Amino acid sequence: MRVVPLEAFRDRISFAVAVRAVERGFRALALGEATLPDPMVVELAEQRAEVHVKGAHLRGARHIVLKLATGFYQNRARGLPSGDGMFLLLDAETGAPDLLLEEHGYLTDLRTAAAVALTLKYLAPQDARDALLVGAGALARLTARAMIAELPLERLTLWNRTPERADALAKELASVVATSVAPALEHAVRDHRIVVTATASTTPLIKAAWVTPGMHITSVGTGSPEKMELEPDVLRKADKLIADRVSQAERYGNLHHALAAGVVTRETVYGELGDLAVGRLAGREAASEITVADLTGVGVQDAAIAQAVVEVLGL
Repeated sequence: MRVVPLEAFRDRISFAVAVRAVERGFRALALGEATLPDPMVVELAEQRAEVHVKGAHLRGARHIVLKLATGFYQNRARGLPSGDGMFLLLDAETGAPDLLLEEHGYLTDLRTAAAVALTLKYLAPQDARDALLVGAGALARLTARAMIAELPLERLTLWNRTPERADALAKELASVVATSVAPALEHAVRDHRIVVTATASTTPLIKAAWVTPGMHITSVGTGSPEKMELEPDVLRKADKLIADRVSQAERYGNLHHALAAGVVTRETVYGELGDLAVGRLAGREAASEITVADLTGVGVQDAAIAQAVVEVLGL
C-alpha cells in the first residue's frame, strides 16, 4: 500500500475539477450507479468530539473509498487543528488496500466546499454579485474559495462568532474579492440573497424571520445529530428544499431538527442534489423563490474527490 502525504495533493485539485468530480458523484447516486453504506458517527460528548466514517464505490471506478474524519473542537484551545482524517482506497477488484491519502481533513473540506458550489450552480440567483458566508474555520476558508470560483461575486461578507477569526479570513481573501466582516448577523442575512453557513453550531444561527423571497441558503455544517445552523421554520419557508441525501439529512441535518419540531415532513423535501445534477428536477425557476440546501456530506463525494486525486497525480 502506498502512502500519499497531504503535501502531494494540497492545492493540486482546482475547484473546477473538484466541483465536476463531486457532481459526477451525485449523478451516480441519483442514477443508482453508486454503492455506499450509511455513515458511522461516533459522538464523544464529554470531549466535544466526533468521528465519522463514510465511503462509497462509484460504478466502474478502480477504488472503493473509505474516509475517516474527526472533529475535536476543544483542540482550538490547545493550539491544534479541530479536524483530521484520512482516505483508504481499496482495489475494487481484489479488496486489497492500494492507497492511503493522508489528507488531515483537507479533502473532506474540499469536497464539502465543492458541494456548496454545486448548490449555488443550481439554486442561487445568478444575478447576485455579493454573498454572505457564516463561519471562519478551515471549512469556511475553502468554502469561500469555492463560492468565489462558482459565482461572479464582487463582494463577500463574513460573519463569525469570534470576530478576530473573520477578520483574519477577510484579510486572506482580500486579494481575490472585496471582503468585509459583518458586525451583526441578522442585518447581514437580511441584506444578502445568497447565504452559506459553514460552522459547527449546535444552535440555530439563521432565523426564519430574516429570510425573504428570492433568497438562497446553503447549510453545510450539520453532519452530526446535535448540529444545526438553521431555525426549523427556515426549512418550512423554503419553496424548494434540497438535501444532499434525504436519508442522512433526516437523521443528521437541519432537516432532522425540523422534522422533530413538526414543522416539515419528509414530503416537504423537493428532492436531492443528485436530482438537480441529472436534470430530473429543475433548480431555481423564479426570482422570488426561497431555496434551501441542507448538506450533511455523502460518501459519493469522498469517492469522487479521491478519484480526482488519483487522476491528477497519475497514481
